Amino acid sequence: MRLEPSEEQAMLRETVARFLADRGEAAVIGAAPMPAADWRAMAELGLFRFLLPERAGGMGGGPDDAMIVAEALGRGLAITPLGEGVIGAADIVARYGNDMLVERFVAPAMAGEAVLALAVGALREEAGRVSGKFAFVRWAPRASALVVLGDSAAYVVALDTDGAALTPRRLADGTPAACITLVDCEAARTALPPGAAETALAMIDLTYAAEMTGAMALLYAQTVDYVATRRQFGAAIGTFQAVQHKLARMFVALEQARSLTIKAAAVGRDDAGFVRAARSAKAYVAHAAQVLAEEAVQLHGGIGVTNELPVGRGLRRIMVLARLFGGAGEARERLAA
Repeated sequence: MRLEPSEEQAMLRETVARFLADRGEAAVIGAAPMPAADWRAMAELGLFRFLLPERAGGMGGGPDDAMIVAEALGRGLAITPLGEGVIGAADIVARYGNDMLVERFVAPAMAGEAVLALAVGALREEAGRVSGKFAFVRWAPRASALVVLGDSAAYVVALDTDGAALTPRRLADGTPAACITLVDCEAARTALPPGAAETALAMIDLTYAAEMTGAMALLYAQTVDYVATRRQFGAAIGTFQAVQHKLARMFVALEQARSLTIKAAAVGRDDAGFVRAARSAKAYVAHAAQVLAEEAVQLHGGIGVTNELPVGRGLRRIMVLARLFGGAGEARERLAA
């Protein structure tokens, strides 16, 4: 199993890191969702084309490539629709949708001109029209279409169609979301082969695990720097044994999270063990990331819960990522089933 990225993947990671550094200062990272103009600029770099299937004009990047991009975005606390919009919804339509759906929805998403939202659940279908309700669908206010993922089929519903109503919401980290009601809406149904839905959700789990690992790395580095300068009783608190023990536990959690994510990404998405590996990574990282973020906030003191430092924003970002499409507890239950 490859533990180090290839030369091309290292360049990919550096490209994303440089892109984020050029567009935001450390004082404001994670403060708001990535602007639409920056999302289009990422597309112009070819990142989305690199990750999407060749059938839709992409380059067919695998789980390890998705992990590289997601971890770099996580370290920059970038709030983007990568997991749901690209790795999830766009990939599903690109793989299994007809040519019309690919041209109408995937091509604009690949170019960064549109976003696809993703929901998981069942719809009531009658004569080719669908109805249903979904709560807190991420990125729906910015999305051109909603992809509803079921066990054996996916439905694509344009959100400007008659019968689609959105009630905007905002999540703790600032991610735009909406509660969606569909009433007798026109929809395109795409049949899915056995296991396709589980694999798609596993890819999203891997993406979230990688994003959280990147955020963990940032929060750990910020905390190490901070305890070296914050002083109590005439000494830097980083010299206190209790603080050093906390830092050691944070470091171990970070390295374990990184190792499990790399292990999952090294399994091909079509291999039998991929779904379990991705779930295992999500089960551990979702818990470990929140514990590390809470420790980082505590070591920063009162300022850690404010918007003044990235550590507070990092905690909120991790809180959201850890719970999307099921948290650590649900991932462990699926593993035990």
